[in-house]
Amino acid sequence: MIVMKILKPRTGLMPTSQRRIAIALGLALTIALKRVGNFKTIEARAWKGAPDTAYVNGEKVDVELGRHVDIDVVDNIAREFRHKKWDGITVTLDGELGKVKLGIDIDMYANEYVPVRAGITNEGLEVLAEPRGHIGDEVVDSFYELFDVEYEKMKAVVEELIAEIHYVELKVATYTGVRTYPLWRATARVNAIHNYSFAPENAIPLWYRPWIRQITRDLYRLPPPGLRRLVGLHGVRRIIRDVTPELKKYLERYYIVRLKPHENAMQLIPRASSPSTQSHRNAIAGLKNILTEAMRETASKGARRIIDEKGYIDWQEYIETLEEELKQRLT
Repeated sequence: MIVMKILKPRTGLMPTSQRRIAIALGLALTIALKRVGNFKTIEARAWKGAPDTAYVNGEKVDVELGRHVDIDVVDNIAREFRHKKWDGITVTLDGELGKVKLGIDIDMYANEYVPVRAGITNEGLEVLAEPRGHIGDEVVDSFYELFDVEYEKMKAVVEELIAEIHYVELKVATYTGVRTYPLWRATARVNAIHNYSFAPENAIPLWYRPWIRQITRDLYRLPPPGLRRLVGLHGVRRIIRDVTPELKKYLERYYIVRLKPHENAMQLIPRASSPSTQSHRNAIAGLKNILTEAMRETASKGARRIIDEKGYIDWQEYIETLEEELKQRLT
């Protein structure tokens, strides 16, 4: 699966704008897949409740696809979303990605809670693309696996998707007014996940924004709870910000990394290996070990040194001690 999450600005997006962004993201992925693979659009259907009902009592939707996402098409679909109170729209593709015979359903949800309520995922998101395909007798049912069997094609899909996200600009309504909003600014995360699992080892990161906040969420889940709670999510975020050069060098061993400072974003693609997903799993396993050992060292020797010097645990000094440990271990 490929999943996408919207970044909601502090001013707050109106529900209509959230739907427009989800539709634009879903169509951007559709267009990226059609550029790289050999796909035809079967149909698009709107539904209430869950995507499985689309072919029972769903309603056919006219979705015209050009070279780029058409803002007028996005606006028209968003209006229908509002008037008919749909929960989602599913675009179905059929064709090939390289040597893989593939059908793909791309779900665009009315809001992030729809897939949770429908029992599809346990985390909120706005777009989910699910493949079902085969190479001969071998079943392929996730984009995560496709990195192993069609690496160059999947790399091209990611690059085309990010390019399309940068091409599209929407007018969105927030609670403080209407403004033009590039689609990349509204995209918090893009992941290729395995078995509907958001565990870091099963979720290949393809896009993070703002990248420090998003990657902190993943890294914070890696060490044992007792160790990470001594630092806290806020502490880990501060450390990640300060060890950016070392972390980027580490990630470059396993991913093609494009850090975009002016966008506060990071784009990643796992490096080609055999299999490519092993490169991602190795990166996560290494980070888990580095974070755990650095936190363990800081919680024992580092904390003892601080207590001996000050007579109490100074949180700021504790964070700085952990930061130095991480810098050494990342390099």
